[in-house]
Amino acid sequence: MEGSELARLVSRYSAAATLKKGRAEVLILERGGRVLALQYDGINLLWVNPNIELVLETGGWNTGGLRLWISPERNFFYERPAEFGGWFCPRGIDPAEFRLVRVGQESATVEGVFDAQDRVTGWRLRACVRRDFHLVSENRLLVREVLLADYPGDFNLWALTQVPPEGTVIVPVKEGASPVHYFGPIPEDRLRVAGDHVAFKIDGRKVCKLGIRPEDLPVEGSASIAYVSRSDGKWTLVAKKTHDAPRSQADCLDPAKFDPQGPKGSVQSYNSGPEGGPECFGEIELHFKPAIDIGGRKVAVAEYEVVFAAETEGEILELLRRETGVKKPYLF
Repeated sequence: MEGSELARLVSRYSAAATLKKGRAEVLILERGGRVLALQYDGINLLWVNPNIELVLETGGWNTGGLRLWISPERNFFYERPAEFGGWFCPRGIDPAEFRLVRVGQESATVEGVFDAQDRVTGWRLRACVRRDFHLVSENRLLVREVLLADYPGDFNLWALTQVPPEGTVIVPVKEGASPVHYFGPIPEDRLRVAGDHVAFKIDGRKVCKLGIRPEDLPVEGSASIAYVSRSDGKWTLVAKKTHDAPRSQADCLDPAKFDPQGPKGSVQSYNSGPEGGPECFGEIELHFKPAIDIGGRKVAVAEYEVVFAAETEGEILELLRRETGVKKPYLF
């Protein structure tokens, strides 16, 4: 669906803003406070739910795009957290209540409120949220997140970007990295561990989730993840980079369902499958440093870049190399 057509469709249900610069257009949807399209030369590089009208009509969360959640997922997204049972998305987190408070040609801001129950502790999280989006060039979006909460527990911001199958996720790592298998062992034909990166297959045919420990990232406190695919005869890239990543397991809050007592990942990627529902998509995800206590309230802040493009194979692989440092990526 072209950006203008998508913008017209969602405008029947929500306010929206379109940022433009050169060959890029970015569609910001007020409902859910998210980026719904990263369009480059007319190609949307994000996954949008093909039944988006039904999602909007029924108040669901899964429109697609780039969204903000909080973790640990176990605390806020499971009805029976001890057994990781009864996954659901709290409406107070997504779509929550957002509004567009500032719109310019190349930047926009949404503000909203999160309200969710911690099912582990019984505490309730109530927070004010601000998301700033700035299209700094025709292939680079800067995102700044701020959340101020009344909540005594630990949590962190969690940015999730939905991408269309099929393609390959690339995560730069140190030599000897040991990936975390979040939902169960990832089949060997879907995962490759090389000297400087981990590659993960996205095809929407099997539910599995990859995690990368902070200790396996090349630079402490920095993280990146990229997705390479082919669309409409072009190669495409969506990459996310931050210097606000957790530095160690002590700062990494999201336990794995497969081994809750084992290591945790700060960079993650999800592949959907028929057993998880009818939608077919992948995700590239970043977790950020835990919120800190300031004057009796919790403050969480994060900043990251999203780099995106649709070019020839050679141009995309060169852009991937520049953004991640991975020279010879394994591509599924």
